[in-house]
Amino acid sequence: MAAKKILIVDDEPAIIDILSVRLKASGYDVCSACDGVEAIEKVKSEKPNLIIMDVLMPRMTGFEAMKKIRDAQESRGIPALVISARGSMKDYFADITGVEFISKPYDPKELVNRIQALIGNTGVPQDGPMRAILIGVEDYLIGKIRTLLSSLNCQVLTALNEEDAFTLARNLHPTFILCQFWEEESVLDAKKLSGKLAEHATLVRVPLYVYCKEALSLDAMKTFKGDRLITYADSTDLVKKLGLLLGKITSR
Repeated sequence: MAAKKILIVDDEPAIIDILSVRLKASGYDVCSACDGVEAIEKVKSEKPNLIIMDVLMPRMTGFEAMKKIRDAQESRGIPALVISARGSMKDYFADITGVEFISKPYDPKELVNRIQALIGNTGVPQDGPMRAILIGVEDYLIGKIRTLLSSLNCQVLTALNEEDAFTLARNLHPTFILCQFWEEESVLDAKKLSGKLAEHATLVRVPLYVYCKEALSLDAMKTFKGDRLITYADSTDLVKKLGLLLGKITSR
């Protein structure tokens, strides 16, 4: 089977070199472009399986390039990872299908994990460490939880929202999913994610754990029951309760 090809689009040659080495070491073929104009040409000629796109580049930005790539019938289905140091940039891509966002600086291992989830997984769960998908609104809590999961040798992928989490789950087949319960469902809707998982033939068996502030517990308990709901007073309390829960998961 031929190696899957990734197109790296960035105006900094050093970044292209670093990513190329990392991705080739992971078994991928790599091609590159230095701006949006060249990216559109390379998509046509190289037919990549995935695009890694910078945002701010000369001649044509990553946003403009992705819109043109999506307008073309032959390339509208190619998944893309947009990488930028400006977290606000992800809002510009919200209406472009098949685009996920990673903020700089990023963990190279997480980048490879995300790529494997999108194009490199056979769809069959594999032996190895636990894999978790993490979704939340508060970056401080996300960081605390990531540290806890990593200390337990758990591979962690952070999703942007419930739709992103469901897409990752279909490809990654995680050991479990951990989602924050948020009062504004337009920002993050744990109930919607629960419903989508329940309707999927295989993901229905993936445990979804929801963590929420004690002030929101009554609302959360209408949907989530038992040990699938973790209520907390503060970040220390949450980490303690998650540690106990993960201890049970690893002992099963």
